[in-house]
Amino acid sequence: MADPRIRQLVIKTGVVKRLAKEKTVYEKEVLTERTRSEKFKKEGADEHVLRKQEEVIQECEMMIPDSKRRLQKEFEVLEKYLADEEDLKETEAYKKAFEMLSEAKAVLES
Repeated sequence: MADPRIRQLVIKTGVVKRLAKEKTVYEKEVLTERTRSEKFKKEGADEHVLRKQEEVIQECEMMIPDSKRRLQKEFEVLEKYLADEEDLKETEAYKKAFEMLSEAKAVLES
C-alpha cells in the first residue's frame, strides 16, 4: 500500500492549489465587475443598477482578504509538512508540492 504521508501531501497540495486559484478568480472578478460598472455609467444606466453593481464589487473585494488569509494558512501548513517530510523529496508528489508552493507564493505576493 502507498505511503499515507504521500496521500496527505497530495491533499495539502490540492488545497493550496484550489485556494490560490480562488484568490486569483476573485481578483479577476473585481476587475471584470469594475469594467462592467464603467460600461453602465457610460451608457447612463439607472441609479439602482449602478448601486447594485457597486455592491457586487464590494462583495468581491471583501472576499479577497479572506481567501488570502486562508491561502496563507494552508501555504504555511504545506511548507511545514514539506520540511517535516524531507525523506519524500524524491517522490513526484513532493516535487509537485514544492512547485505549488512557488506558485502560491507568487499569488500571495500579488
